[in-house]
Amino acid sequence: MKKHLAQALCCWIPVKRLRKKAIASLKELDCGKIWNNYKKYNHFYVDFLQHKVKKKSVLVVEPNNYHGEVVPGFVKYWQDLGYHVDVLMRIGNYEENPFALFADNEKPDIFPVQKWRIKSLLKHKIIKNYDFVFISSFDYQETKERYYDYLGFEPQSVYGSLCIYHNCQNLTAYKENNHYLNKRLFVLNEFPLAENKAGLLCPIYFGPIPKHRKNAKTRFVMIGRLSPNTRNCTQLLDAVETLIKEGLSDFEVVVIGSGGMEIPSHLQNHLKKLGRLNFPDMYKSCMESDFLLALLDPESPVQEAYKKGTTTGSKQLSLGLNKPMLLEETFAKIYGFTAEDSILYHGNNLCEAMKQAIAMKENEYAGKLSALEKHAEKVYHKSAQTLRQTIEQITKD
Repeated sequence: MKKHLAQALCCWIPVKRLRKKAIASLKELDCGKIWNNYKKYNHFYVDFLQHKVKKKSVLVVEPNNYHGEVVPGFVKYWQDLGYHVDVLMRIGNYEENPFALFADNEKPDIFPVQKWRIKSLLKHKIIKNYDFVFISSFDYQETKERYYDYLGFEPQSVYGSLCIYHNCQNLTAYKENNHYLNKRLFVLNEFPLAENKAGLLCPIYFGPIPKHRKNAKTRFVMIGRLSPNTRNCTQLLDAVETLIKEGLSDFEVVVIGSGGMEIPSHLQNHLKKLGRLNFPDMYKSCMESDFLLALLDPESPVQEAYKKGTTTGSKQLSLGLNKPMLLEETFAKIYGFTAEDSILYHGNNLCEAMKQAIAMKENEYAGKLSALEKHAEKVYHKSAQTLRQTIEQITKD
């Protein structure tokens, strides 16, 4: 309703880019919430303007009111390179606490503010004291454009900006310019579309992770938006139904995320929907589980983007939380997973993969955890090396 009202009120604006910005702002308009957030969080805006930027500092900016799960991993890469990190993020992300697993001495200085204040702060002269500005979501989803095109300017830090696209198809769609291509851009996965345009930088650190032993009752977890565009939930319901009919009952599935999925009453003893959780609760639920369900469907035309340019968040969760995935083999090849660190299946044969997981013995499970840990180390090393080389090239020019 609010979306249609915003479109009606803004239809008179002749310039499409300005019309999109106005619609995005009106869709979020909640006067009571704005006032409460102002009273509660206004001091962070003032604190940012008054704080002394430390030497060798980077400002990490997440402009969207989601994607908070990627920020800890990006912060860790910069910290490992010896940078002090400040973070600007939206209030919604801050309240969900994506840094919940960080040790106290790892946590960056975080400044939660509203989106228009992020714009104001990025234009302020204090930005000149940072070595770099790092934009952790350069494809700005609210207006479907490059974030700096939304802002109308580029922040003026000492060495400029580094930015990451979550969908590398946008490198072309948003008409990315030569100042950034193959010089200041990164992507979450090495898709062919990004070759010679952007380097790998995959955020897979959430904090120290305890070792997990397989539960006596096998526990699966699915994390993410419940939509045909992102996951085939029907596939999961069918698999659980088949397992029960075949007499397998020593398992449970936990579903975490927003969106609709009706669970038939006869499946509810094995399938529980928790809705959207904050990060501490999501991390905890994932770490207590044995396997992660990606639910990607190779036959779905609306999921084609996951083959070409969009990276499933399950990749980061699997590598960062050391949780083996049940993953269709088409996508496994795209994201670099193998039968050593995951359970792979063909087509929509999820049920057989779940049977394999349920039957898996502790020693075999431990082997998958070990292989997955080695996979994560390779991804982390390559990402860190790409960032380091990019920084060295920029700072010596």
